[in-house]
Amino acid sequence: MSTRAKKSKLPLAKGKVSLGNKLAFACGDIFGGGSFNIINFLFTPFLTLVVGIPMIYLTPILLLTKIWDGIIDPFIGNITDAKTPGRFGKRRFFMLICAPLVLVGFVLLFFPWSLVTTQIWAKCFLVVFVYMLYATAQSFVLIPYYSHASEMTDDFNERNNTNAVRLAFSIMSSLICVAVPGMVASPEKGPTSYIIMASAFGFIFMVSVLIAALFSREQVVTPAVKTKFDLKDFVRPLKMRTYRQYLGMQMCASFGMAVMSSFFFTLCDFFLRRTSYWAVSTGWGGATGRFPIATIAAAMMFLAQIIALPIYLKIIKVKSKRFAYITGAVVWIVVALFMLFLPEEGTAANGGISVGSSGSVTTVIGAPDWLLILFGLFLGLGIGGTVFVPHSSFGDVCDVGELYFGERTEGSFSGLTNFLNTTAQAIGLAIPPLIIGLTGYVETEYVTSEVFITKMGWTAEQFANCETTGIFSEMLKGFSVDYKYTVADTGIVQLMPISQPEPAQQAIKLTFILLPIIILILAIIIAANYKLTSQLQAKVVALNGSTDKGSDKFEEQRAELLTQLGETASKLPQVDWATLAENKAEEQATATATDEQVETSDASETQPSENE
Repeated sequence: MSTRAKKSKLPLAKGKVSLGNKLAFACGDIFGGGSFNIINFLFTPFLTLVVGIPMIYLTPILLLTKIWDGIIDPFIGNITDAKTPGRFGKRRFFMLICAPLVLVGFVLLFFPWSLVTTQIWAKCFLVVFVYMLYATAQSFVLIPYYSHASEMTDDFNERNNTNAVRLAFSIMSSLICVAVPGMVASPEKGPTSYIIMASAFGFIFMVSVLIAALFSREQVVTPAVKTKFDLKDFVRPLKMRTYRQYLGMQMCASFGMAVMSSFFFTLCDFFLRRTSYWAVSTGWGGATGRFPIATIAAAMMFLAQIIALPIYLKIIKVKSKRFAYITGAVVWIVVALFMLFLPEEGTAANGGISVGSSGSVTTVIGAPDWLLILFGLFLGLGIGGTVFVPHSSFGDVCDVGELYFGERTEGSFSGLTNFLNTTAQAIGLAIPPLIIGLTGYVETEYVTSEVFITKMGWTAEQFANCETTGIFSEMLKGFSVDYKYTVADTGIVQLMPISQPEPAQQAIKLTFILLPIIILILAIIIAANYKLTSQLQAKVVALNGSTDKGSDKFEEQRAELLTQLGETASKLPQVDWATLAENKAEEQATATATDEQVETSDASETQPSENE
């Protein structure tokens, strides 16, 4: 890789990160954690039940948009690496200028394109185009932000504590963004409810990014490193065994989370609480509302992750990050296996539900609310370990990368990590719609009055005198599906399903549970071979700060340490330490000269003019 360094300051990390600095830094993940979960939990039902895109079409849509997200990540990583450290460092500069784009992109992402067109191809095109725009703005914020994480400090324990605060903010944001948006926006509340929700949360995300950009401060200041994109150089971090293991753990967790979050509400509405959902939609027995069990259980899942943080921090200190990750994965698998035995809600005909005097629906036959909340709690305890360990390990892996390759390029590591992690999420988001769509899942349709009249077997006069909203049933491949129709002033009729065929219900359940279990077994195998401990990380940091790089003693220590981490001594890259040292000296000289020029310029700008 050809590199050319520019201005840099290379002070030793002070280690300790102040509370204010930790809090400002952690604010950035209000956007990272919250936005992902709003999209993961609400986007699938939004696209299928509001925009009216067939479930099976979600597979290519999500793959295309995620592939785009992954493709641009390495370029953005290189751009941030090449930024000369200035008033807002190397990373915070990009967060600052792209924060407003987060608001715009988030609103467009949840814009109900069914208000613009009824053509499925047009809606698919608009969704893909807007998602790509949003993904670009998001990457220009999050790739610098995650690289910024490794520059906060190089102390192992302090880095863990800083990332724990960040993850706590992320999980708290996730909790709120799982519970509140669904109360504001839902298919039954209409398309405009999504515009209101996206505007409110987009503004919050923009402000959180601005706080992190303006008020957090890095301790490890690295030089500007300019590189030309090269596929061989892009995948270079994969040569490191430690990085491959770290990446595998993160990708498996992301895959499992993508599957579970994207279909959690669908599982509740069309399986676990299928009759309650139908009753409220039809007004059966005077039903007007139901306990928001999906929202509460999902919120408990994220609350449990906050509760689990000190537990996993303790496990890491007493045991290791590897042990903490495996513990979380095992808990997740056990809870998911028990969920296989959760029964669906009974039908109204056999007394599966009851309606109170206030119109609230209560489950009589099926899993009780308290049990679903308990499952959410224990599921969150397991997820907490698999999410926290990779989050807190990125800086450690970058330390090993510096020793392995001879230079520190968090942006490149972050770009490749984001690309492959996004790929894992894309697969996790794309596989379930394909499976569920093939089993007969029914999405919302927008049809003309003529098509609706034909479907209902009505005359034009009957349509003219019908209610603007109502319920009807239809047989699809031998299974009955109930719809709620709504006639708009334009004559377009919305046909929203309020039940699903039995095969689709079973596919939702099995996909939600079994796919994460399979991938978590792979994650445990990978984690069992992860060798980077706090003791080895401390030795890596000490060796990176050595003043005799290139000496026989240094090379011997380097080879020994990397071998302990699972690398093959004979395959270690040869590093020209003398050239790197010369470049470093030039960087420092350039930095000093530039600083003097900046100070002179700043001083002249503060002098009042004669007119003043």
